[in-house]
Amino acid sequence: MRWNPNGDDSRPLIEDYLAETGHEEEAESYRMSTYAWSPLLTPDKKLRITKSSLGTFGWCRQQYYLEKFKGMRGEQRDHHIRGLNIHDMMEWFWANFTTEQEVEVLALADDVPKARQLFYAAIPSPPEPYIYGEDEQIAQWAEWQFQRLLHTGGKQWRPVGVEANIHATRYVEVDGEGIPVHMNGFIDTLFADDDTFALMELKSGKYSTRSKPGSMRKEMAFYKMMLEHSKHAEFLPITHWGWEFPGGGINGGDGPAIFYEKERATSMQSVEKALQKLVKAHIDMEFPPDPWMKRKLHDEETLEEMLERNALKCSWCDFKEHCSFWSLTDEFLDDIMEEDE
Repeated sequence: MRWNPNGDDSRPLIEDYLAETGHEEEAESYRMSTYAWSPLLTPDKKLRITKSSLGTFGWCRQQYYLEKFKGMRGEQRDHHIRGLNIHDMMEWFWANFTTEQEVEVLALADDVPKARQLFYAAIPSPPEPYIYGEDEQIAQWAEWQFQRLLHTGGKQWRPVGVEANIHATRYVEVDGEGIPVHMNGFIDTLFADDDTFALMELKSGKYSTRSKPGSMRKEMAFYKMMLEHSKHAEFLPITHWGWEFPGGGINGGDGPAIFYEKERATSMQSVEKALQKLVKAHIDMEFPPDPWMKRKLHDEETLEEMLERNALKCSWCDFKEHCSFWSLTDEFLDDIMEEDE
């Protein structure tokens, strides 16, 4: 069940951003930007880049092309709905949990059960029960906020930004030339830590101590870079970032977890290189499919055997019937792989 306690699911329009910030230059930059940018076909436009679009490009360039140039959309799945419901509740909580309620909870700090009861009473229930495990994740997330409120006594407990709508302009250097791009996105939460700030993302998927958070670090680095090229100096400098996994035990994960760390210069460098590759692909209009997870084939393995062990990203793609990779013959694929070895 999809339920948004904030109302409809529409995102703020660029006019809303302009009315709130007065940033005319960024608003105009957004209006002249497009995901389907081509220096030959749309020379009067500039490339629009979000955390999501950069991630899709890094995952598979052809999937990116089909989405951004052909306007294709994938099927909405259960985990998408769960993520939307949990994020909407988070946004609702920070917008509606009043300072008066905060003071009341803190006044009961010596009676934790009563304080917790009062805190949880502020969270609304959906008109129909959730069906994708949202209840457990929302309860865990709320418990973290409750414990943090008691620990901090309310000092810098509230985020300074929730679903912060950020627009930024900059140039990306490709082959010695600066190419203008527009960056925009919505940041889950930003927290102040004295005179510095931290980015926090809410994740509704599993958490594994064995997984390297490389891609998640790149997402945070994108946000940090976007802020640094925006007019939102009130959120700078970003010195830390982290992730909340209230349902980290889902699908075999290791359990609920909060991962927090100092920002990484290497992640910033990685994002810069990714931006250069993205802009270069648009200039050359080259978006080949990239179906391979890791090694293409084991020794003496046939294409059929490789497909059986599910070594392709394509299992998570809704666009296979439109993808050039799947229009090739097995014989031709074998020739390609032999050339790459």
